Amino acid sequence: MEEGIQKGRFIMISRRKFALIVSAIVLFSVLAGGTIGLFAQSRSFDQINFQLRIFTTAFKQVLDRYVTAPDPQKLIYGAIKGMMETLDPHSVFMDAKTFRDLKSSTQGSFGGIGIQIGVRDEVLTVIAPMAGTPASRMGIQAGDRILKIEGKSTKGITSDEAVGKLRGEPGSNVTITIEREGVSELMDYTITRALIEIESIPYYGFIADKIGYVWLANFSQKSGPDLTRALQDLEKQGMKQLILDLRSNPGGLLHEAVEVSSNFLDNGSLVVFTRGRLKESDQDYKASGKVLFGSNKGPVVVLVNQGSASASEIVAGALQDWDRALVLGQTSFGKGSVQNVMPLGDSIAIKLTTAKYYTPSGRCIHRDNSAWQSGETDSLEVDTTTATREVHTTLGGLKRKVYGGGGITPDIKVDLPRLTRFQMDLERKTIFFKFAIKYAVGHSDLPKDLKADEAMVEEFVKLLKEDKIEYTPEEYKESKDYIKQGIKRELLSKLYGDKARTAYLLQNDAQAQKAVELLQKNKDLSKLLKEGQNGK
Repeated sequence: MEEGIQKGRFIMISRRKFALIVSAIVLFSVLAGGTIGLFAQSRSFDQINFQLRIFTTAFKQVLDRYVTAPDPQKLIYGAIKGMMETLDPHSVFMDAKTFRDLKSSTQGSFGGIGIQIGVRDEVLTVIAPMAGTPASRMGIQAGDRILKIEGKSTKGITSDEAVGKLRGEPGSNVTITIEREGVSELMDYTITRALIEIESIPYYGFIADKIGYVWLANFSQKSGPDLTRALQDLEKQGMKQLILDLRSNPGGLLHEAVEVSSNFLDNGSLVVFTRGRLKESDQDYKASGKVLFGSNKGPVVVLVNQGSASASEIVAGALQDWDRALVLGQTSFGKGSVQNVMPLGDSIAIKLTTAKYYTPSGRCIHRDNSAWQSGETDSLEVDTTTATREVHTTLGGLKRKVYGGGGITPDIKVDLPRLTRFQMDLERKTIFFKFAIKYAVGHSDLPKDLKADEAMVEEFVKLLKEDKIEYTPEEYKESKDYIKQGIKRELLSKLYGDKARTAYLLQNDAQAQKAVELLQKNKDLSKLLKEGQNGK
């Protein structure tokens, strides 16, 4: 602070220059909302003019009387930032650095830790870790609350500001302090940044006989073409049923969500529509193109969880509304608002919420903060009691009940088991990863069907002692199977790559295996969907 004052210099502003600044403020106020006339739909011109006079008076008083001469640009930027903060967590002011970061992220690669974040109940929250990234490997989970970045509180931070702090040069470290539901103490994670290159489909293959599986991790410019290739390849190999995994998919490009949905829905079917304050915000988006796995093909199960957001919710909602797929898992995140980036010159911009997404049946995907149940349930879990939810009807002919009120409610809810304190410690300290690196040095010939035997476990226990991992005999006993699974998964990743790791994880995935069970039992789509309705 002292350094800033020392560098400050007294700034004399003439009445003419001040008038120009005030005119710019008024002009911005008009342009940001469209026109004063549009504002007047809810407030009179006199009211708005009165409020602007209050602002310009305050601005002049600060310029004239503050103890040191302030920078007018900083005052204006601060005022715009404060204005945006009164709206919603997704509407933000972007300074030159933040605006550059946004542009670079749309190009498909950046230096970071690999998480999608947002503000929930005024707390910076992990929406989802990205597959194969440092954050994912260290065990960061959807719903984790980031209370500090490099020891500094995140209270009041915007998601864009947090992104700026988390990104950096590959190879550099950043420390975040996590609060996790069900864990009493805070946890520090020191994560080494890497070049994050987003892979749209990290894995696809067969999870059971004639049941294909596609893991769609995000929505980028490659999502539509990548899914087309995956579906064509699986069908050539005899696929009759499909599991589309959208869990922890933070979303991405809208037109890719429409293209992905078009693989399953008849041409002309409504995929999503947006509604906002201005007529130009009202848009309908419909399926078009070649239908690769339409209603004449086999049943589809879509997997979602609390980390499924935005574009992934659009796809899940569309396929559910048109009776094309059964949705299984946990209620999705509820990020269903539309943001437009509006440049304010060459280097700065505002990102403004202009509309909300609705599924074909009319369900609003977005969940307002007031809908979250703080302290009563998981940070990303909401009340799904049907008695309190909006009821809509599917459009595909079965007239099933689907529920609105924010997020996509699954037809069949399947929760995953919680990790114990000891198990979370193993993940956040990357003990399995460290063990695989050391053990693979002398055992590079291990087969893909390897088993974590007692000799491996003994070596693993030695590493626990070396790294001073604390645990009780009871914690070790109840985690023995988990340890064996962790050893195998990381050895497979080290020796055979992430695809082998994913294939193994699916064998022990409660949600994926429930989907397999339902598909094996119900070869007919209508029977599958009716079972889902009964399973609510």
